[in-house]
Amino acid sequence: MISTSGFFWKAKAGRIFELGFFSDDFSGNYYIGIWFKADKNKVVWVGNREIPISDSSGILQIRSGNLVFMDRRQVPWLLNSENVATAINTTATLLDSGNFVLKEEYTGTVLWQSFDNPTDTYLPGMKLGWSALNTNQPSFHLFVSWVSPQSPTRGLFTLTMDRINFTKIQVWRGDKVRMDIGFWDGHNLRFIFDNSTSGNDYNFSHHSTADEAYFNFSGNKNYDIVWFVMASTGKLDQYFMVDGKISSVSHALCENSTGRCLTSLPSMCEDGESFSQVKGSLPSMFNIGAINTGPSGCETLCESNCSCTAFASLQNDKECQLYYGSKQDLLKTIVKGPGIIYIRGTAATNGGKKWKLGLALTVSLATLLVLIPFSLCCYLRWRKGHKEDSVTEGIINLDQESLFQRATNVSPVQQNAVRGASNIELGRQKDQDLPLFSISTIQTATNYFAESNKLGEGGFGPVYKGKLLVEGQEIAVKRLSKISRQGSGEFKNEVSVICKLQHRNLVRLLGCCIEAEESILIYEYMPNKSLDFFIFDSTKRLLLDWGKRVNIVEGIAQGLLYLHKYSRLRIIHRDLKSSNILLDSDMNPKISDFGMARIFGDNDTRGKTNRVVGTFGYMSPEYAMDGLFSEKSDVFSFGVIVLEIITGKKNIAFFEADHSLNLLGKAWTLWKEGNGMELMDSTLRASCSSSEVMRYIQMGLLCVQERSIDRPNMSDVVSLLSNQSFALPFPKEPAFLCQQISTDADSSSSRQRRYSQNDLTISQVHGR
Repeated sequence: MISTSGFFWKAKAGRIFELGFFSDDFSGNYYIGIWFKADKNKVVWVGNREIPISDSSGILQIRSGNLVFMDRRQVPWLLNSENVATAINTTATLLDSGNFVLKEEYTGTVLWQSFDNPTDTYLPGMKLGWSALNTNQPSFHLFVSWVSPQSPTRGLFTLTMDRINFTKIQVWRGDKVRMDIGFWDGHNLRFIFDNSTSGNDYNFSHHSTADEAYFNFSGNKNYDIVWFVMASTGKLDQYFMVDGKISSVSHALCENSTGRCLTSLPSMCEDGESFSQVKGSLPSMFNIGAINTGPSGCETLCESNCSCTAFASLQNDKECQLYYGSKQDLLKTIVKGPGIIYIRGTAATNGGKKWKLGLALTVSLATLLVLIPFSLCCYLRWRKGHKEDSVTEGIINLDQESLFQRATNVSPVQQNAVRGASNIELGRQKDQDLPLFSISTIQTATNYFAESNKLGEGGFGPVYKGKLLVEGQEIAVKRLSKISRQGSGEFKNEVSVICKLQHRNLVRLLGCCIEAEESILIYEYMPNKSLDFFIFDSTKRLLLDWGKRVNIVEGIAQGLLYLHKYSRLRIIHRDLKSSNILLDSDMNPKISDFGMARIFGDNDTRGKTNRVVGTFGYMSPEYAMDGLFSEKSDVFSFGVIVLEIITGKKNIAFFEADHSLNLLGKAWTLWKEGNGMELMDSTLRASCSSSEVMRYIQMGLLCVQERSIDRPNMSDVVSLLSNQSFALPFPKEPAFLCQQISTDADSSSSRQRRYSQNDLTISQVHGR
């Protein structure tokens, strides 16, 4: 048995390798790994890179013939899940080659081996390519880089054999760019970086039959061992060991004919990915993270995270300091000293004076740009007199960029935008046109924003119920608060996005008010408030029987499918949650709150942001941790909502007795055990069948899987929901299985920042 307390297995002969648990200092997770006895930092294999252990209580043991690992929750995971043992009597051995082998004790049959499940390290004897081609389960061996030198999760670069031309070796980048880096000439493998001597360090072989096609290699007698690593930087690193001492050379993957290098990723950061040097030390008063790594690892960590503004290595070059604050603040507060700070982009070395001069000019120019339109606007208002007291004051055309200027200050747009109320009919505006209301109309409708008319408050600000005097129509008035965590950007975004959307499962925007210091959105009124108002209340949830809950799930799915596929604009919502699902008088769901939504082009599949916005418990892992969002981010949020609807419990507030599992973790555990019905809200027992409930639980779990590629898209979800005869695939473990955050907003925010590489804006859930 191996545990994280310090015990590990060693190869019986030369004891070159060790097997045990190691920790990722960056995230605190624990992994099963194999490393060199001479250097424990040289990890050559990771057994659970997709299922890390969150604490130091990990155990690896043989149970019922299988290699099983678990943590303090005692949930067993099979290391050899690809080939489960049928015999009870098995043995596991770590060989001098670095191969960890599980065998039947009496027959010696190999049931599983780590060489068939490589990570980033290509050891002598390993295969690169196909095996068992003529069987029902052919396997393909490739090598995927770590995401960073400190984190063994899957990175951007993959070393692989060409799946069509078996004589080529390629490296693929995460954006599907690939490069041929080696080819078999009939006698030897030729790398693009080979020189007169490097090819003598290893001996490659090429095997191609009807059953298999692969490369493998061996070293020469000058070295104890030679091996390759697909590095997180996109380079192919070659290592040598002589008398227990390890040396290496790093090969850049560049085409000599074109000069194109695979590591030349397009910059995803606003300030680029290069760093300038400034003498001094990082200030201690800002957000600085210290990590044990060398200078090169420090640069790699900061370079790969756009939120990292600067880095520095301490004098011993073993500890890395990462700075995540404002570049301007940093330049003003650098501590004088002999050290060197590396600042992303171009640093203003004489920061103070130039920065202040630039600020003064900017403020002056901004003031002029505001005062001139404001004066003109006031003059126009004076001429119009009391004409603005009509119910609908005009139309804003969303194709004009001037609308967005008007969201934060008074703009000349009003000269052209304000037309007579007779030009439109409320609720039947022209395509891309939005009615503009006066502040006096909104004040009258809400009784001057009376507290008795207040429906609730979110990240944007308070929401009031109102009634238009002329039309008699009830409305919901969303007023941007001066102290809102959101701002003009979210306001502009919501106007530009939702005005162009028309679907029965999306809330309808009736107009807006941009006057004086007010930024207000006017929506159709939803008499039944929001979904969370019902499902998380022990009394009100009685009003939602199984039929109504199924209707709500299907309505949300239809609304999301429209956003992702059928609307004129492809929309990623990014803040889908129960409180953003409004219910009309018939309990039909309508998706609301598009302030954080993003518009995608037809060819876009994924976006990245340095400012993560959203709500704990609903954010997908790739978005919360890396700022990556896509349609699958919304699918994850949808899955959480489905499980909340079935259980009547909040994911972010659900606690096991020992605080170990959240709602997703509990659902996963019970579903695996065949006890999924224990999740169901007890008020539903008389209105549903167990098969339907289990199907919806399984659908929810499919949507919250760890990897976005494993989740269905909304087309698949809608199809599976409408065709009950279709069998659902089996889900994999959900993300964020353990409860790692507090329900307290402040502690949640600070805790989450420890795990995310991005700036976070977190929405809290309030009553509507």
